[in-house]
Amino acid sequence: ARAMGHRGMMEGSSRGGRRRRRCLACAALCAALLLSTVGPSAVLMSVPQDDTRSRTRGLWGFNSAWELFKLHVAGSACYLSCIVEEQCTCQREIAVVQEVRQLFEESRRKKAGLGIGAAAGRAAPNAEETAAAAQLEGLAPLAIKIEVCNGLINQRIALLEGIALGVILGAQVLLPVHMPFNGVELPKQPTRTMDRNLQRLERMFDLDALQAGATELYRDHWCKRSDEPASKTWCHGFQRPALLYGNATEAMEDAISILGRKRRNVLSLQWGAGAKSEALSVLEAAQREFYAGVANLGGDAGSPHVLLDLGCTLFSLAVDETTESWSIFWRLHRHLKHEPDVREQAAAVKAHLASLGVAAQEKAATFGFAAPPLEGGAPGYNVLHLRAEEDWQHHCEAWMGLRDGYHRDNCMNNTMLVHNVLLSEGVHPGVPLYIATGLTRAELSAVRIEGPLGSPGLVGLQPLFELFTVALKEDVIDLHPSWATEQREFYAAVDYELAQGSRTFVGNSVSSFSAFIIIDRYRHSRPSLHYNGGNIPLAEDFVKPVKSLSVPTLRQPLKWVFALNVNNASDVSNTFWEMTKVAVISAKRQTDLVAVCVTTAPPTSPVAQWLVGHGVRVIYHRPTWADELVQRVESKVAEENMRSHLSLDPDAMLGTFLRIEVPVLGLLDEFVLYTDVDVMFTGHVDWDVILGQDKYSALRGSTDFARGKGLSGGGRAGEGGLPRYFSASSEMQKSRLPGMLNAGVMLLNMRALRESYDAFRHFIFSSSSLDWPAGPGDQGAYKTFYSETSVTWSWRKGRLTTCTPIASFLPFELNWKTYWPRNDFARIIHFHGPKCQSDIIPYKTRAEVTMPVFEDILEDCARNGDCYRLCEEFFSYLGGG
Repeated sequence: ARAMGHRGMMEGSSRGGRRRRRCLACAALCAALLLSTVGPSAVLMSVPQDDTRSRTRGLWGFNSAWELFKLHVAGSACYLSCIVEEQCTCQREIAVVQEVRQLFEESRRKKAGLGIGAAAGRAAPNAEETAAAAQLEGLAPLAIKIEVCNGLINQRIALLEGIALGVILGAQVLLPVHMPFNGVELPKQPTRTMDRNLQRLERMFDLDALQAGATELYRDHWCKRSDEPASKTWCHGFQRPALLYGNATEAMEDAISILGRKRRNVLSLQWGAGAKSEALSVLEAAQREFYAGVANLGGDAGSPHVLLDLGCTLFSLAVDETTESWSIFWRLHRHLKHEPDVREQAAAVKAHLASLGVAAQEKAATFGFAAPPLEGGAPGYNVLHLRAEEDWQHHCEAWMGLRDGYHRDNCMNNTMLVHNVLLSEGVHPGVPLYIATGLTRAELSAVRIEGPLGSPGLVGLQPLFELFTVALKEDVIDLHPSWATEQREFYAAVDYELAQGSRTFVGNSVSSFSAFIIIDRYRHSRPSLHYNGGNIPLAEDFVKPVKSLSVPTLRQPLKWVFALNVNNASDVSNTFWEMTKVAVISAKRQTDLVAVCVTTAPPTSPVAQWLVGHGVRVIYHRPTWADELVQRVESKVAEENMRSHLSLDPDAMLGTFLRIEVPVLGLLDEFVLYTDVDVMFTGHVDWDVILGQDKYSALRGSTDFARGKGLSGGGRAGEGGLPRYFSASSEMQKSRLPGMLNAGVMLLNMRALRESYDAFRHFIFSSSSLDWPAGPGDQGAYKTFYSETSVTWSWRKGRLTTCTPIASFLPFELNWKTYWPRNDFARIIHFHGPKCQSDIIPYKTRAEVTMPVFEDILEDCARNGDCYRLCEEFFSYLGGG
């Protein structure tokens, strides 16, 4: 420890002494393993990559066990694990270097004519060995052999990372001969006995194109590093192929097998999947030792070949946009093309999608959509990669159950609500939609997701087919009944080609297929999204862009959501509809909010068409409990008990209660701004306005729900900040007390409200009425259910139980009432109570009070309020809409 410069850290405590003794013991053990293998004259040395003189010394010239340990691990991950974490993890590096060293020691002795053991009396090579040696001339001095595993994209990543390792090390790469065409994984079944339907790699990929691109990359990479030993292989003299594949790989494997049995200048090393995270450090150790050995032998002549068998190289290299590995990986990706048969099948599907363009536009026009803008002179197509197959459901059950420190909560989200995701994210129904899936049309119409990750009561994806013009591969390709297993990866490649050419790609971010395409499209600034929300695991650790591709917690611009119940979908003249129009038009002119309407109106109704025509993203939804709610409002019990002026209007009550559905309709956002329809926007609304600039800046850097960061937080009742469940402002009097809140404008925590939705709905409909201690209707339900109960004692009243809503505070300017004094900083005007058409104007012009409950408010409005001016602004929007 003192030799490492850690005197202060280690000395002065018994704990430090114990740690020092353990590290020295570890060093001695590592050294003993080396010395017992290669003899006392040889010890291990780890040399800086840029120190050519030291590298040529290799393992020779050191006798001390401590020097061996110190020089090998100082400044490396091995050092950190041994000294800092007290867990030595160098064994694999040491074992590989031992083997390389032993091979060179034998070659050195042979070159000196000494011989060792049986080698001194070894017979001359036979014909088989002579032929194998000739075959070995095509192998680079240092080579790696790789395999692929799992599904198509994981196989692609394994190939790219394996070749990228070869580039970085200057090692030739032996590609696998075969690949599985059925990469399905069913955790609950014995997958080792499954028929993987192995096919030759060239059945999927154009390996000649990959060879040309990879060889050029090797040359470019190593010609810039002329002082490195590997540059002699790749930049000077005879240009070897970077890759061996097909018959060449098989012939080389046979030669290695023949020579390896007799230890004739070849070494094949292997390690299992558990070592993937150490692959680069182990290989670099082997590379350094290899070239040190070459130098000690006086050059390449007579040097042995070293082949490292890496197995499946999936996730064996950290591909990070901040490092060179990123450019190497994606340059190789550009040259890894599918073979012509895959591209021909994809071209046939593209032609079919092009033929659906007119039909898609005509269908979308009945919903109010204008024709989509052309892309490259054509409408193009969108792709949805939908994972709902049985193997995926099993995979998600296992994946979500892992407890490894990663946040896992989005594997199956929104699968049955994917049509709502597409609509709320602005995916145009006028563009044909190709569904990349392992399910047939009939299976998609009947699919259901059971169990804890399921969507109870939802069967089939019929709304998706009703709203979009959908195509599947079965519409074009004559599929064999077993296509989804025997040819699974071939048709996944067809889907991949289609996804690459789509206008917008939508996928499931937990799927490697979707995640890889999303990351690739990010590189080219092409639109994509993941319907399951949350994070993208592949982008977190394995193929990592600089920018997070997860759904941001504080997404900008905000979505503004409102709900509209339309009993008569053709009636566009009633008061609530006119207020809706003013809300939409004013939001469009004053803000950049993304308007989303949840409505019971049919897609082809005039109401829905008007909304779509004015840029509103419409979700068509009638709750399963709608009829029950209407019956309650119409009953005499409800009339007698309710304290709200809406109690006698079933349509209005259903419209306000629709808001409880918002969190479970498939919106990807962590927070949305909800308002009633009786509002008018008078200024910009964003996170700075809602939270304040300082708090927004602080939360933006410290909160990431997609990664599980900040989930347990939430502002205290009555305080600003992100809400635990929802934020709201005050009712009639300006007050920050949670008990005085008004639910006409709310900031909704979608994740928390979604998780509590079932309990909240049960609370509402298990009650005999729609009136609660905190008030009537949906507002009273929110304030009662989402509350904290406290008990106090009074000598007069005894035990007192108080329910305080768990609601954060929204600025008054976001729910400014018409009967309050004028406020030029107000952003949202709420026509709370009296409305312009039915109440305020009749009172102003005729002193007429249409509803007695509003008389005091109208008087306040006339004396101190701003309602008359605001109604003029209201009617100006209405006249221009």
